[in-house]
Formats: sequence, structure tokens, C-alpha cells
Amino acid sequence: MRSNPDISLARFLMIVSMVLLGILQYLWLHNEYLNKYRDMETKINHVMFSSVRDVEDSLLFSNLANNEFTSMDDSDRTIKITINADDSVTFQRTPDEVKILGKEVRHAGPHREMRGILLRQLKSDTSFCAANENSMSKMVMGHIRLTDSTDEYAGYHLISWLGEDTMVRGLMSRPQIDAFGEKKMALINPNYKADIFRGILPHISFALFLLVMVGAAFYYIWKNLRKQMQLNALRDEFVSNITHELKTPITTVGVALESLNMSDNLNSTNSRRYLDICQSELKRLSMLVERILHNHAPQIHYEKIDIQQVLDDVMHHMKVQFDNKHAIINVRHRGEGFVINGDKSHMSGVLYNLLENALKYSPSNPVITVNLGRDNGSIKVDIQDNGIGIDPEYHDKIFDKLYRVPQHNRHDVKGHGLGLSYVADVVRKHNGRIDLESEIGKGAKFSMTLPACDASAMN
Repeated sequence: MRSNPDISLARFLMIVSMVLLGILQYLWLHNEYLNKYRDMETKINHVMFSSVRDVEDSLLFSNLANNEFTSMDDSDRTIKITINADDSVTFQRTPDEVKILGKEVRHAGPHREMRGILLRQLKSDTSFCAANENSMSKMVMGHIRLTDSTDEYAGYHLISWLGEDTMVRGLMSRPQIDAFGEKKMALINPNYKADIFRGILPHISFALFLLVMVGAAFYYIWKNLRKQMQLNALRDEFVSNITHELKTPITTVGVALESLNMSDNLNSTNSRRYLDICQSELKRLSMLVERILHNHAPQIHYEKIDIQQVLDDVMHHMKVQFDNKHAIINVRHRGEGFVINGDKSHMSGVLYNLLENALKYSPSNPVITVNLGRDNGSIKVDIQDNGIGIDPEYHDKIFDKLYRVPQHNRHDVKGHGLGLSYVADVVRKHNGRIDLESEIGKGAKFSMTLPACDASAMN
């Protein structure tokens, strides 16, 4: 199949596109995973840090309050503890009795917190440390559970160890020091991956949906492309077979016409003229079939030819068709020296196709105007009709092989979409160009421009 390279390229581009889309989605999901991981890491560090501080503060104020309560009467159990700006601690039991503690341990510098001083004082109490050495981690975990109203930290647990940092499987917070047991504590989430994947599940679902949809679209396009290529192969095979079949009757009719032309029984001028027309048209048909059979651009045999003479011959051979359609033909010449370097047979085919189209697509009384002129080293042939016209939307496609302008299911004009494709190929072979000016209902004007030669050089 001629289009196999195109199919292979399309398949390669589809595969590359799917791979690139997969890589892009992976990078996007990986970035989302890292963002969730960083957010979870920040949150677990904050929870662990604040929980340890809350427990330590609770123990500090509980110890201070207990020490003060031991010297209080049973009738007076109201106490207010205040840490002053000068790092002293004020206890107030009644409005009239205020006791200030901690003056002997106030720090000299302005940056040390009072809670640090109180913690060191509390650590010096061996009985207090012994009572809380094994319960500090439990109190921290209990505080986390107590403040966790949504069970967000249900799978979390707290570990403690002595010495250097330890390695655990799971997401671990930054270690915090157990102020009373000299241990390190950390909050870990062993199922952090599952939590992260639950968080990015909508992203994963969307990525998979997009990948499936793009893959399905590519598969549908690929399937239609393969089907189209198979239809093209069937079409080419059909055209090749039908042209092979046409070669035999064309050859037979050609031999018969040649025999008739050599016969002495044809004495009338009209009979001879009609026989010449039949032979010319049969030759043109044979050339067209040969071109379709070999499926390539026409082979041009260059020689010096006069376009005006070629046009006159074509008009002569088409006189019967013009008369049958009651067509009005206007031929105008401007300038002189209409000689080109080209193929007479193929140029006749071009003019015949353009004039035949003007007849086919015109109303019952066609008016066809042919203008032949020479300007600045170029020969221009304009063929204009008063037919149905061609929508500008199709001007770029009208010269494609096997293309016909849609007629909305009308089949009153027969054709195969080969004539104008042949015209464009021949004109290109002659280093010329073919242009179209047309609108719906206003007829069509085909303009053929060819490079001219010096008439004196004609053999």
C-alpha cells in the first residue's frame, strides 16, 4: 500500500503522544504526592511539638500549684499563678495576700524563657522525675488523642528511645526531648502512604480517566485510518481492473475506425468529419485510460505548438456537442504569437476538459466565452461559462484527484472527478498555473497561464 509510511508515522506519533501524556501525568501526580507528604510532615511536627509543650506546661503549673496548696488552709483553695515580665512567679490566694517566688532563680539575660528555668528546677526534684519518667510519653499521646475530635490521628503512635536518632518505617516527626526521662520522643504515622494516596485519589482518578479517553480517541482514529486506507486500496484495485478491461474495446474500436477511414465507401464530407472526431476522441480516451492505469502524472513529449491552432482543432471536434446543447461560443484573441513548448495531445485534452465542463454545468442554452491572449511573455487562456458555479469553499479541492463538488444527492451530471485533476497535472508539467474564479449561480471562469515561446522558433 502506498500510504504505509504515513500509517507508520501516524502510529509512531500516537504512541509517542501517549507516552508523553503518561510521563506528564506521572510528574504531576508525583508532585502532588510530595506536596501532601510535606503538608503531613509539617502537621505532624506541629502536633508533636505543641503536645509536648502543653504536657510540660501542665506538669509545671500542677507542681507549682501543689507546692502552694500544701501551705494553704482548707478554707482557702483559690489560687492565681502569674509569670511576670521579670521572670518571677506570682501566687495570689486572696486579694490581700500576694507571694512572689522565683526571684533567686531569675536569669540575667533577656532571652531565656521562664518555663525553661522552671523545668530545670522541676528536673532537680528527683521524686517528681521518677514519678513521671515512664508516663511522659503516655501523657503526650493521651493529650493528642484527647484533642483529636475527628480521629485524624487514630493510626498514629508515639515512640521513645535513648541515644542517637532511630530509623522507623513511616512518617516520623522531629524528635522531642522528654524533660524528665532524658529520652527522645517522636510521633510516627506508619500508614502515611495510604493517607497520602487517599488524599490524591481524585487526582489519580482524573489522570486515569484522561489517559483512557485519549487512548480511546487515538484507537478510534487509528481504526478509521486503517479502514480508509483499505478502502483506498480497494478503489485503486478497482480502477486498475476497470482500465485494463477498457483497453480491449478501445483497441478494437480504434482498428474498426481506422478500417472505415481507409474505405472508399465514405464519400460524404460529414461522414469523414465525424469519423475524424471519433478517432480523435478515441485517442484521447485511450490516453486517459493509460494514465489511470499507470496512476502517475502524464508523460509530456515537448515540442513547439501553437495554442491557437490547438484551440481551433478542439472547437472543430466539439462542434457537434455545441450544436446539440444549443451553446453560444464566443472566441476572442488578443495579441499574437501563441507558441509554447509543450505536448499537443495533452493540451488538447486540457482544453477539451474545460470546455466539456462548461457545457455540462451550464443551463439549457450555455454561453461560453474563450479569451486567448498574450502578455509579457505569458499566454493566457480564459474559459468562462454561465453555469451553476462553484462555492469558494471548494476551490482549493476542485483539482484533487477523484474529488467532486457535493451536489446534495443530485446526480444529474455524471463524472468521476478525474478531469480537473488531469488538467492541473498537465498545466504543472508545462510550468504553468490554473486558476478558478466562481460563485454559486454566477458561472465559473478557469484561467490557464503558460510560458510563451518565440513563434519564429516553431518548426
